[in-house]
Amino acid sequence: MSITMKEIAYLCGVSRGTVDRVLNDRGGVKAETAERIRAAAESMGYRSNIAARTLSAQHKQLKIGVLVNAIGHQYFSEIMSGMIRALEGLSTYNITGIIKLSGGFDVDQQLKLLDELMQQGVNAVAITPANSPRVASKLREFTAKGIPVIVVSALIDGFDYFSYVGCNHYLSGRIAGGFAKLIVPARSKVAILTGSRNMTGLNRRVAGFSDAVLSSGDYSLLDPVQSSDDDVIAYKAVSNLVSRHPDIDLFFFAAGGYSGGFQALGDAHLLGKAKVIAFDVQEVSLNYLKKGFVSALFNQHPHDQGRHAVKQLADYLLVGAIPEKRRNYEPIEILIDESFYAPPDEGRGK
Repeated sequence: MSITMKEIAYLCGVSRGTVDRVLNDRGGVKAETAERIRAAAESMGYRSNIAARTLSAQHKQLKIGVLVNAIGHQYFSEIMSGMIRALEGLSTYNITGIIKLSGGFDVDQQLKLLDELMQQGVNAVAITPANSPRVASKLREFTAKGIPVIVVSALIDGFDYFSYVGCNHYLSGRIAGGFAKLIVPARSKVAILTGSRNMTGLNRRVAGFSDAVLSSGDYSLLDPVQSSDDDVIAYKAVSNLVSRHPDIDLFFFAAGGYSGGFQALGDAHLLGKAKVIAFDVQEVSLNYLKKGFVSALFNQHPHDQGRHAVKQLADYLLVGAIPEKRRNYEPIEILIDESFYAPPDEGRGK
C-alpha cells in the first residue's frame, strides 16, 4: 500500500500543503519542520509516482536557465561546457536550456540576466553567482515561485539553495597545504596568490591551506596577494611580492591569473628554483607542470560540476527527485608530472 502526503502530514502535525512544499522543494518551510517531514517520508517509504510524473513532464516544454561567469574565465567556461553537454542530452525529454553568460562577477549584469531568465519562464536555474546580497535576494524570488536554484562552484551567502555542486573549498585548501609540507622543509617561506577576497570559496580555500601549513608552526606564511583572476594584475602582484621577498620557497596559486603569475616568476628567475603548486588544469599550468616548473596541479573537475548540476535539475523536473545531499562535492585530483607518463607498448617486439 502506497503512503500518501496526507498520512505524512498527519504524522508530522502539519498540513498536506506543507508536506507538498517540502517534498517538492518549493521552499517557505522552516528547516527543522522540513527535516522532520523528509525523515518521516523516508521512514514510511514514500515515493512519488515517477512514471506518471515523467510522462506528464514530457508533455510540457521545460526550460533550464544557466547563468555562468564564463566571459574571460577558462575555469568557468569549462563548467559551462559541462552544462551544455548535459543539456544536449535532454532534448528527448522536451527540456531546453537558456544560456546566459556574465563576466567578472558583475552584480548588475547578473541581476539583469536573472531578470531575463525569469521573464523567459525558466523552470529551474543553475548559476555561478556573484557573492552579493542583491544577487541572493534575486535568487530568493525564484525559490519563492517554486523554481529550484543550484549554485555551482562559487559560494553565495544569505541564500538557501536547492543544492550546491562544486569543490569543498576548505578541504581542497588543506589538501594543497598538506602537499606543500611534503615538498618544502620546515621553516620555508610560503606565498599565496588568490583571486579575490570577495569570493567566499577562495577565502575558505586559503584558510584551509593556511591551517594545514601552520599546523606544524614551523613555516613562514606571507599574507595572500590578489590577482582578480587577471593575468596583468597577477603579474604585477607576483612581481611586487618577489621584489620584497626574493627568498620565497613555495608559491601556491589558489585561483586564476596563471599566465601572468608564471611570467612574473620566470622574469624573476624563480621558475625551477622555487616550488609551485596550483589549482585547475588549464593549458598554461599544464605546460608548466610537464616542463617541471610546477610540482602539482589540483583538479576540481569543472566540466563534471556543470554536467552534474544540470542533471540534478533535470531529475527534479522530470521525476521530482531531490538530491540526497544539499552539498555535492566533486573529488579533488592531484596531478604531477608522472600523471602523464606514457608506458611503452607492451606488445612491441613480439
